[in-house]
Amino acid sequence: MALSKPYKGTSKTGLSFCMRKWMQARSGSIGARRFFSFELYTALNIPPGHEREKARNALRDFVSRGEVTFRFNRKRKRRHFSYNHAWCKTQKGDFKRKIFKAMYVLGSFSMSDIRRLTNINDRHWIARIMRSLIKNGHLQQISRRLCAHGSGVEKVYRVVHRDTFKLNFLQ
Repeated sequence: MALSKPYKGTSKTGLSFCMRKWMQARSGSIGARRFFSFELYTALNIPPGHEREKARNALRDFVSRGEVTFRFNRKRKRRHFSYNHAWCKTQKGDFKRKIFKAMYVLGSFSMSDIRRLTNINDRHWIARIMRSLIKNGHLQQISRRLCAHGSGVEKVYRVVHRDTFKLNFLQ
């Protein structure tokens, strides 16, 4: 699928869109879907130099996301790339969803309980979400208890109205 017009410099997102479209359009057997980076550059009419460097960086981003996989071709001593058609974008707000679910499941909880359940190490992120929920009346402090490490006290909270919390935050 070659472009009809000569390649003109585009932004990286526009380039990624063109690359994704070209990779998705390759169909057939597994061997027919594999491609070398040079095939991608020639199909999209990307000139050598700075523009090709942008395309190379975009291809690295595809690989790091898992959208494109590669294996080394020993015969040609190059990387063979192939598009992962099963790949889909991760949903935004996944951490928030985990935090809300942990709050809903636990009857009473502290911030350290939420951190342990969700495997989120950033204490400030959880504290910011909890502050906004307390301010809006969704959480209520019910007591304080000693920290697990022995020194200090942590606040214990509960969800005020579980039904409305589920409707507002877990749907």
